[in-house]
Amino acid sequence: MIEKRLVFVFPGFEPMPITAHMDRFARAAARTAALWDTRLAIEPTDRRAETEAATHRGVLRAELTGHGWRTHTDLVFCDWSDLILAYAGRSSLRRLFSGLAGLGDFLVTGTVFRYARVSWRYLFFYLFPLAVLAGTLFGGWIIGGLVAALAPLPGPAGLLVAVLAGLATAWALLLYANRRLHVLTAMDDWAMARDFCRDRNPAITRRIDAHAEAMRHAVAGTEADEIVVAAHSLGASLAVLALDRALAAGLRRDRPLQVLTVGSSLMKTALHPAAGAQRRAVREIVVTHAVPWIDVQGLSDPINFYRSDPARSLGIREGEAPTVVRIRFKRLVTTATYRRIKRDFFRLHRQFVLAVERRSAYSFHMLLLGPRPLVDYGRLETVDLPPLSPPATGEGARP
Repeated sequence: MIEKRLVFVFPGFEPMPITAHMDRFARAAARTAALWDTRLAIEPTDRRAETEAATHRGVLRAELTGHGWRTHTDLVFCDWSDLILAYAGRSSLRRLFSGLAGLGDFLVTGTVFRYARVSWRYLFFYLFPLAVLAGTLFGGWIIGGLVAALAPLPGPAGLLVAVLAGLATAWALLLYANRRLHVLTAMDDWAMARDFCRDRNPAITRRIDAHAEAMRHAVAGTEADEIVVAAHSLGASLAVLALDRALAAGLRRDRPLQVLTVGSSLMKTALHPAAGAQRRAVREIVVTHAVPWIDVQGLSDPINFYRSDPARSLGIREGEAPTVVRIRFKRLVTTATYRRIKRDFFRLHRQFVLAVERRSAYSFHMLLLGPRPLVDYGRLETVDLPPLSPPATGEGARP
């Protein structure tokens, strides 16, 4: 059993500060602890804002206690939210056109076709902003045509009015769609992914280097029984590079080290021809350093690469393949919740790191806070095991 654990958490691409990620984790962990009849204590977090601003990291110290066991976990949240918010802080036009440039880059380099080969469902996420944009342009074309047909102004003046009306309509529809569907956030995601692959944003490189050094320093002084590098969504791309650089710099290896990726978007960037550094990092982790890796995927989430393999899908055949665990969200939440979220793929994608609503085989928080080593989850594909209390009658774990 694990008495002390050290976890490095790399959140996904969400335009919110690291303190919000930490608050969400703490709330979800409390709900999870109650489901498993355990007691959770989290150190007061009034110093987090100061810590995050100075180091781009935040720390939660959690203690989960059950019948006859206690596990203490230090969670180091590796922040890159300020980089994401910088993309979100640009003008709407710049966000739109930089996102289109990103989408075009992934198309002309053939990366989109590699998505189709590795996990065809991801094409839905690629096409999503393009489909919304096409819909807004069609709406603008309809209004422009009506204005042209009905406008009392003849000749060029009438045409100009129709064009302006169409463009204004298309823009208004885009802003409305953005409020409902977060289209510009998706555009930021593609713009940043392009910059990341092509090393066009030095701030990203500096942040990865800083997290690698912090990781090496924290591991050097820990007495933890287990060290976990955990990442969600596009955070996996940063986590892989940070861990690789920490290992190259002499990361201490006398304690079990594990990688956990959930809803990973590593393939989004690593399949790009310019992302050779990412592919080399995966090879170093899997082959040279033989770090055990668990990748959790969800069937109904088009933002993760369902049925991919973090190493084999990149052509890395040597070493032990990462363990892939596939889950179904409808077994993690109530029927009412699943009915509400199943068509909202951003919400589905977040479910990897949100609280489960029923005792189940998967729980992000029980994986990181619970008493069993992570390797057990890779072998048995469930967290609902002793020494956790058995479920009440009729409340058994659902695979």
